[in-house]
Amino acid sequence: MKKVTLLVASLLMLFSLKTNAQNERILLFECFTNTSCGPCAQQNPALDALINANADRVAAIKYHMNWPGANDPMYLHNTTDNNSRKGVYSVNSVPHTVVDGIRFANTPGNLNQNMVNQWLSIESPIEMRLAYELDEPNNLITVHVMGRVSAELLGNIRLYVGVIEKEIHYSSAPGTNGEKDFYSVMKKLLPTASGTSLGDLAVGDYFTYTFTWELANVYNNDQLDAIAWVQNAGTKEVYQACKSSENIEPFYANEACLRNISNAKSVSCSGWMEPKVELANYGSNTLTSAELGIVVNGESLKSVQWSGNLATLASEVVDLGEISFPVEEGANSLEVIVLSVNGTNDEAPANDIAEFEITDAPENVAKVLKLTVRTDDNPQETTWKVTNMATGQVVIEGGPYDEANHKYETVLEITGDGCYDFTIYDAGGNGLSGTGVYGLKAGSATLFSGREFGFSESNEFRYEVTADVDENLGQTTNIYPNPTTGLVNIVGEGVQNVTIYNMAGQRVFEGQCDGWLQIDMKRFGAGVYAVQVGEETQRIVVK
Repeated sequence: MKKVTLLVASLLMLFSLKTNAQNERILLFECFTNTSCGPCAQQNPALDALINANADRVAAIKYHMNWPGANDPMYLHNTTDNNSRKGVYSVNSVPHTVVDGIRFANTPGNLNQNMVNQWLSIESPIEMRLAYELDEPNNLITVHVMGRVSAELLGNIRLYVGVIEKEIHYSSAPGTNGEKDFYSVMKKLLPTASGTSLGDLAVGDYFTYTFTWELANVYNNDQLDAIAWVQNAGTKEVYQACKSSENIEPFYANEACLRNISNAKSVSCSGWMEPKVELANYGSNTLTSAELGIVVNGESLKSVQWSGNLATLASEVVDLGEISFPVEEGANSLEVIVLSVNGTNDEAPANDIAEFEITDAPENVAKVLKLTVRTDDNPQETTWKVTNMATGQVVIEGGPYDEANHKYETVLEITGDGCYDFTIYDAGGNGLSGTGVYGLKAGSATLFSGREFGFSESNEFRYEVTADVDENLGQTTNIYPNPTTGLVNIVGEGVQNVTIYNMAGQRVFEGQCDGWLQIDMKRFGAGVYAVQVGEETQRIVVK
């Protein structure tokens, strides 16, 4: 599935914004600790008490390190994200606490309420809101973040989202320092520890993001929570943090968002597809209608009317129907745009466009097409087919498979010129999970590959069976006649090895040419062959 990230652009809002807004600051406490750290056990109780005393104004997240004890389970649950934040601040000892990136970086025993009060009085240039949903049957958590900017911010501005477990209690200490109770433990940074780039932010800029994570190493789902913060990755300054709210108050009444164009082909030659897009409601009003426009390469193709009933933060995948367009050489752009919501203008159009890039399928002339499928844990769910786009005929198909986590290779024997669709299916709806992956190659070039595609993924390729004699011009070895009905002559310099391969990549001849060699190709059958003479390879057509 092609994933689309909506980068919020600067725009002139259609509403009145107070540019000198007083945004209440939420402090970010990032705490580094370890279950075998003696000073951590001594200082954590006072640190936790300080955080709890300011619970409404402090967002806390604790990263567990692998020293002094290497077997801290909360470090081992997510080594990548823990190590990443350690690297951000060059932390080399625990306990260590960082407040808002730049305001404090020391042992937590040096923190006090007076310092917190001072920092809380600093106005923030961003107002943020956050909510999350827990889907226990599917083992997922979904986090929604929205924000609005009241002062210009320049530099490498990034949004970070953290899933935390508020309380973890062990019956016996997991380390050597005697601690059994742990708070605000980091479980996952979304989408990764690198966060999401917001770019330069101007007054009035508005952003919305939704992230989903499949739960892992969680002790108690009831203790899950989420926080977010906006930070300058260069200076390390945190401009604002945000805690979750059960009753989130959107910034606008009528505000829709488009994301995740799916069922579109990232490589195409026919220009035909049936895309879908996810429509989300970030407004306080229930979303009951929307008009969506479809634009390809700057040209409007059509509009789609949607009606339904989406509560705040709810979303629905909208089927956009069939579209067809002339595919231009190189990159092509597919855009879906919100034209109206609830019969009126969207109040925050910054996230009203979802984009998808489509590449013109290159010509593949008489090359061996090889499909590789590495199955996941459910090989019986994977199938695929190749369809001639001109006739609609399925020319080749494969799967389901028997062996899990096994590599299968199939040579696709295409017998006619044209544009072809390759579609891979997963009956379980989760693509090729784990180590599963697929890829289609023409010769040594990969046409496309993938693994995360939901129920299906489609792409197209062009194929020409007949080789053009002109392709072999410029070679020092002369092979003629080409095309041939049987005999071919090979004229070269000196003694050279000669190897001939068919389109399945099988070697059908091996010998030597000492200046001149004649071969009867009729015995190999009609088709296209690769003739390798020394270091040169030429294509020969046998009629």
